[in-house]
Amino acid sequence: MASQYDISTKTQPDNVGLTVSLLPRGASIAGISLHRGDVEREVVLGYPSATDYVSDPFYMGSTVGPVANRLRNGRFSIAGESFAIDINEIERSNVLHGGRNGLHQRGFQASTSRDHRSIEFSLTLSHLEDGFPGDRTLTVRYTLTDTLSLQIDFIAKSDRTTIMNLANHAYFNLGGALSDHELKVNADMFSEVDERLLPTGALHSVIESPLDFMDWRRLDGVAIDQSFVLNADSALRHAASLRLASSDLQLDLFTSQPALQIYTGDGLSAPFQPRAGVCLEAQGFPDAPNDTVAPTIELAPGQLYHQRTVYRFGHITETGIPFADATFTDAT
Repeated sequence: MASQYDISTKTQPDNVGLTVSLLPRGASIAGISLHRGDVEREVVLGYPSATDYVSDPFYMGSTVGPVANRLRNGRFSIAGESFAIDINEIERSNVLHGGRNGLHQRGFQASTSRDHRSIEFSLTLSHLEDGFPGDRTLTVRYTLTDTLSLQIDFIAKSDRTTIMNLANHAYFNLGGALSDHELKVNADMFSEVDERLLPTGALHSVIESPLDFMDWRRLDGVAIDQSFVLNADSALRHAASLRLASSDLQLDLFTSQPALQIYTGDGLSAPFQPRAGVCLEAQGFPDAPNDTVAPTIELAPGQLYHQRTVYRFGHITETGIPFADATFTDAT
């Protein structure tokens, strides 16, 4: 198996497009290069070598799951049956991003398309192999749907009822200090969290709070590790946008998921710097099995889990272009 796969829409002679580098380990994004004429800009953080990801503590570009975000005390119940996952966020007594044996640690099988614009990573997990119930098949499909758009499809099935919440954990930086980036989030509510960063079950308005990003706002001096409740305006909703004036770049994020975890990378350390990038993790609600207000993340036998996230890049001056795919369904 190759250590790295590339998909690309870079065209000649104009040299415009994306090149996305992907790793089987964790079905991870190792790089996204944006080509615009003579300028090439890397817009996600990554290690210099694929081998560096083996000991990565930051989930750098990884697919995280089977349950992204946190699970209180690593415990949950399904139909009265209790399950416990080994805690890996020791200081908070939580399971984070699937635990020690999460998807970020797994080697996926890769299958590339003939046009080199799509790649599919697949993985089979047996019942309780990672602590979670069910013999499960998982697929993460990366597709360059047009010149500057990367689509990620997360697909899963299980032979018994389990819980499933998959997300990507790329750290974005559009070419400058994070403090100079501006963020806009299509969410007027957020999930209140306690000292362990677990939801309390209360939802609050972002208005007149430090988490009000309903309009463009710089990330200067703002530390975020928070789940936002996305406004349900379409099947594939415009969740958030990130822009940087000095590079004239904007990233628009669209997703079928109900929530967006935003993390400003304050816990990053060597070889990276704190706040070197921001994660925009489209996902289900955190700790959903233990939160009475959260939409369920249970996956029943015969049911198909299918969630989609799209990252679209462009000039800031190109904002306002509508996203047409409002007909997204769970069909693969």
